[in-house]
Amino acid sequence: MSDIKLLMPSPAAIMQSLRDIGYTLDTAVADIIDNSIAASADKIDIYFLGTLSPKLLIIDNGTGMSESSLHEALRFAAKAPDEVRTKEDLGRFGLGLKTASFSQVRKLTVISSQDNQISAAEWDLDYVIGNDKWLLKVLKPNEILLESKYLEKIYPHGTIIIWENFDRIIMQNDEEKLKNFSAKLLANLRSHLELVFHKFLEGTPSAKKISITLNNYELKAFNPFCLKNNFTQIHPHEKIYLDGTEVKIQPYTLPHFSKMSTAEYEIFKKRSDLLNNQGVYIYRNHRLMVWGDWFRLISKTESTKYARIEVNFDKTIDHLWDIDIKKSKAFPPDVVLERIKQIIGKVSGASIRISTKRINKALETTDLPWSRVLGQGVNYYINKEFPLYKKLYNTLSAEQRINFQLLVEVIESSIPVQSIYADMSTKPLETNLNNSCDKEYMNEKFKLFADFMQAKDLNKKQLKQTALGCGLFKNYINFLDEWVDEYYA
Repeated sequence: MSDIKLLMPSPAAIMQSLRDIGYTLDTAVADIIDNSIAASADKIDIYFLGTLSPKLLIIDNGTGMSESSLHEALRFAAKAPDEVRTKEDLGRFGLGLKTASFSQVRKLTVISSQDNQISAAEWDLDYVIGNDKWLLKVLKPNEILLESKYLEKIYPHGTIIIWENFDRIIMQNDEEKLKNFSAKLLANLRSHLELVFHKFLEGTPSAKKISITLNNYELKAFNPFCLKNNFTQIHPHEKIYLDGTEVKIQPYTLPHFSKMSTAEYEIFKKRSDLLNNQGVYIYRNHRLMVWGDWFRLISKTESTKYARIEVNFDKTIDHLWDIDIKKSKAFPPDVVLERIKQIIGKVSGASIRISTKRINKALETTDLPWSRVLGQGVNYYINKEFPLYKKLYNTLSAEQRINFQLLVEVIESSIPVQSIYADMSTKPLETNLNNSCDKEYMNEKFKLFADFMQAKDLNKKQLKQTALGCGLFKNYINFLDEWVDEYYA
């Protein structure tokens, strides 16, 4: 039999290596909140005390821990991935609290209360490195240096996580710069948590409602499927069973931005880039893990940007989903992926119909200033049969026609397609292809337009249709009938 040698890993090396798993501040805080939900908390308060030596507190009213339970929770890999957990427990590897914390700071303090009995302990990375031993500092009550207004929140039960000695985010030495930096940092954190935990913030039959505050601001759920809008299409859901556990697949098609209320549009404009956030949204026990990914089944395109597929699975089948420690990555099993592939055709088709409906409607008439020509690709040309074009062209001399045609070709070849595409994808309602002017000015322009078109030879309907077709008066459609009547009076 071969000799056996016990090789103990270096605590200093392991703790420092685990810092680089890839957490961001947002994903690290979300991992801590998972623990609060596992402890049956329904109120979680986050405080970022933004001084030159910032401190972050996460306080919950969960069941709390006894001293021995606290020490065990602070042990690295305290639970195996395949260990049976409670229904509320969103943990996976027994590393979340420690790895999430040390990804951001060098000191982690946990204070917990159970039955009004308080206990506290601290991992100090520099202390561990200096001694190269797993030395957890157990704090006595008089060594807990925290204001009473925070400690009062965990009586009779609850837990406080304290992060100190930030060294993974670039802090500013200037108070004013620090204030602005912290505000941006917290805005991003708030948006992340409002999305990831939106089902818990909303409260559903399957996800107990919780309250989360950030520096006393109550977070509001951001539902990425716009379910309060009557124009959101909720397609039939499907269920797949893996190892006897249900996986629910629910497809949606978001409403066209023109069907959103002003408030909805403002929220989605700020929070959800429609183009990049299309795709599959994967939930693990109602906690969002991955979103905006088609898993290489199709490409993200402008025409499919309204398509969303929600997939919700139970943690009992974690081993089938390639979940990482951060719980921010997961890849569907083949059988789920295959079903998603089949569903994509339906939901993307609905999205394509929404995206192209207006374009097709516009192309039904020939009285438009632009022509869309299909050949080797799609090309756009100025419509030489457009009445206004023909009218002007017929007034020109032979030399003027040559110069005019050259100008038209320059315009046709220099359309800023990429810029228009980008603006319409991200800011559709703010993208104006012509400037708005006051009513009186445009009324005079309409009269010039009508005179040039010799509108007296047209009927009212023809004049209005021609005016609408040119696009110049599209923002004044409510006045066109009045202007047409005045012109023929």
